[in-house]
Amino acid sequence: MDYYAKRVFDYEEIARKLSSCESLSAIGRAYAASTDTIMNRVTRASRQVLAFESELASTRHPSEDLAADGFESFCRSQFHPNNITILVGAKSQFVYAADHATLRRKGRMTDGQRERRTELEKEWRPDPKGIERSFSRVAMEGLRVLSDGRRSSITLWTDEHKSYGRAMAGSGCLASMREAGRLDHRTISSRAERTRTNPLFPVNYLDREIRKDLHEHVRETVCHGRNVNRQMERFTLYAWWHNYRKPHRVRERVFRSHAEVAGYDLPHIAKAVQKVWKRRAMLSLTELAEPGFDTWLRSRASPGQSGPDYLPGYAMA
Repeated sequence: MDYYAKRVFDYEEIARKLSSCESLSAIGRAYAASTDTIMNRVTRASRQVLAFESELASTRHPSEDLAADGFESFCRSQFHPNNITILVGAKSQFVYAADHATLRRKGRMTDGQRERRTELEKEWRPDPKGIERSFSRVAMEGLRVLSDGRRSSITLWTDEHKSYGRAMAGSGCLASMREAGRLDHRTISSRAERTRTNPLFPVNYLDREIRKDLHEHVRETVCHGRNVNRQMERFTLYAWWHNYRKPHRVRERVFRSHAEVAGYDLPHIAKAVQKVWKRRAMLSLTELAEPGFDTWLRSRASPGQSGPDYLPGYAMA
């Protein structure tokens, strides 16, 4: 874990602090360390939890439907909004997958803001089909959940965003599963009342948790992401904490994690958690989906960035 590091930190504590709305600067002050040092440890920890999830995925037996939606935030500036597409268990609120897409700024703007957006887009412009591609990659994880479960079919709930329908139709695998009756894609209006009876409650619930738990996504905050890859590393670490270390319901007398409710075997969880921070994960020994590979290899493009992010050689081992 601490290969080539000069100081040793408690990774579990860093994950807890990050998931309790502490900024990198605040965590750095607590450890008398620089922000870059803390971010380096978050990067290492994100690879560990990606490998952790890859190892445990073979032990899960989910029996729930899924819900997917986009969590909107921004990276670098509000001229570069983004959409983090999240796939969540309908019963457990377990985060099965997440992917990132940078968007073009929309909504009401002043003339000066429109001119500024035009200037920025001369240097860097987001993929116009970013949400569609991101949803397609996340929905593919739904097929993996189906193969792990005990059901012959599964229902995926989304809102009525047109990109979701195009993604389902444009993917040969997803389209064939729908035709075979194994994947049922259903939609509901995003304006529907956000109660627990709403099929999109799982993602609405998670949106609220992210807003209050990850400092960079709090509304109207001076703390915001400046690099897409680092933002997704933090989100990956937060999702792990949410899935395995937070209680599914605070008021339950017996602690049950979201993973346990999702159908993960409790003894396997306990055994994997004990060793997650003890030995460095290797990419060559880890099976990852596309979003996970992008996070591990830091291959996502950040707005206005001229070259790829630095990737140490040991991360490729």
